Amino acid sequence: MPFISTIRSRSGLVPLVILVCSGTHAQTLDDSPYSAYGFGDLIGNTQVSQAMMGGVSAASLDPFSVTTLQPATYAGLFRPTFEMGGLGRRVTLSSDDGSQVRSSARFLGFSLGIPFGNGRWGLAIGLTPYSDVGFEITDKAVLTDGQDVQLKYLGSGGLNRAFAGVGWAVWQERDSLGNGKRLSIGANFNYLFGGIERTRKVVYPSGQNYLNSKAFSSLVMHDPTYDIGVQFQGSLLHRGSLDDPLWRYVAGVFIQPPAGIGARRTELLTNYILGSSGVEFTLDTATYSEGVRGTVHVPLAWGLGAGIVGPAWTVSAEMRQRDWSRSSIDVEGYEQPAPLGNSIYLGLGTSWTPAGGRAGSFLERTTYRLGFLYQQDYLIVHDKQLQEIGMSFGLSLPVMNSVTRSQFHLGAQLGQRGTQENGAIDERYIALYVGVTITPDLREKWFKKTRIE
Repeated sequence: MPFISTIRSRSGLVPLVILVCSGTHAQTLDDSPYSAYGFGDLIGNTQVSQAMMGGVSAASLDPFSVTTLQPATYAGLFRPTFEMGGLGRRVTLSSDDGSQVRSSARFLGFSLGIPFGNGRWGLAIGLTPYSDVGFEITDKAVLTDGQDVQLKYLGSGGLNRAFAGVGWAVWQERDSLGNGKRLSIGANFNYLFGGIERTRKVVYPSGQNYLNSKAFSSLVMHDPTYDIGVQFQGSLLHRGSLDDPLWRYVAGVFIQPPAGIGARRTELLTNYILGSSGVEFTLDTATYSEGVRGTVHVPLAWGLGAGIVGPAWTVSAEMRQRDWSRSSIDVEGYEQPAPLGNSIYLGLGTSWTPAGGRAGSFLERTTYRLGFLYQQDYLIVHDKQLQEIGMSFGLSLPVMNSVTRSQFHLGAQLGQRGTQENGAIDERYIALYVGVTITPDLREKWFKKTRIE
């Protein structure tokens, strides 16, 4: 397979500038060509209610949402809460050579939160995506006789995260009006699993007595990890009576320690010919290796935030960081497609519920959300680290009048990532979010043992 290696070094692993040439591709269901780098597109906060607020989580104080990035919030759940959601993305890719539109859909997983221990404890379990890989790229090379050789790069897969966590209010000092302080801690036990598959193809002109070549590689990863969080709440203004508004300040931090993820590599290099209908017929296997084991080292991540919570308004700001340049893949024969950098996220989010927890009309009980984010992505493309900026907004609509705290979430995020400098690609996207939060009827008690008086 020396020819594949030669093409790869000459064109680069992912020749992004060729991707958007006019007329080269039809619209596909894959998403971003940048997912060909690193471990794919990393997915942050997967709860729709928080995604509509720029993804802020560290200082979140929503008693009817499972904030999976900040396990200390589990101790603040008021009712059993089940959440799930999804999104659809439409991405416009632009370079100096043209533009193209791509679309994709993604399930954002589910979570279940259960309060117990007289409001001092909370438990949460769920399954969420961690990263996503999906790309299809076509390039060309020229033979010595002037004929074109088609090069194809394909990728799919990603990582998922199953988790079980607990939160505990370790200290609380409050009066009957709600004035006082509260300190909560929490931890998640996670299980990361999934795999990344990449395929490279060299397709020669027909009738030239050349054999087409295909190189397939996969990296399957799975292992447990954990993360911890701390959150502190205090009274912002002293409340003198039940008629006075209750305002609080919130500060939070979470840490995801470094982890070693077990990995297994498989690689298959074959020669094949194309039938008249385009079906591939394998002729021989050049190289095959299976079950080569190693470790993927994931670096430390941390996040901190602060916010203000009132009867109708919440405002929260957050910073997160993970230096992916410290990551490594110790698997024989597997190389990282490109260097990775220090990832930094800055977010600001706000929500407004006109009724402020009281009875009101449908629109007064609706929560209106808005958020902004800036991110220095962990991907380095053409020696330049990607930057992303975005704005999100949406509505959380009350369900079943006022007998539950269930909500139906609708939102959108507009953003831009990358640049056309140095022949790279500019991504402009719109993501549409749909989610649901289900809580029991206020007269029902889930997960509580019944007693006979």
